[in-house]
Amino acid sequence: MDLLNEFGEYYGGVISPGIEMRYKAVHHFTAKLPLLHKSDKLPPLGNSTENAIHRGILNGVIQEIEGVIDQYNRKYQKLTVVLTGGDTIFLAKNLKSSIFAVPNFLLEGLNSILIHNIDE
Repeated sequence: MDLLNEFGEYYGGVISPGIEMRYKAVHHFTAKLPLLHKSDKLPPLGNSTENAIHRGILNGVIQEIEGVIDQYNRKYQKLTVVLTGGDTIFLAKNLKSSIFAVPNFLLEGLNSILIHNIDE
């Protein structure tokens, strides 16, 4: 997560393990927990080992992002959140904050640069 002002100046950011890395860590650093992959739906309860893993990882990521957004919102009243990357659709459906979800942000930006350079 990165924080920029309206002029694109970088203030700082947060580095945190992603969803897939968390699944791998739960499996790798425990003796008998299975390796799972992200579920498209957040289970309402951890009523089985698999649901407990999904719930713990996915809810943890969602709460972490919500917490960082809340911290930034307290300091910057005109905060705009842009969500990008491979988990954009899942996170956009599960985050309470109003956000702009742009799954292919980087690719769209690179394509714009390519088109700009071709036109010159």
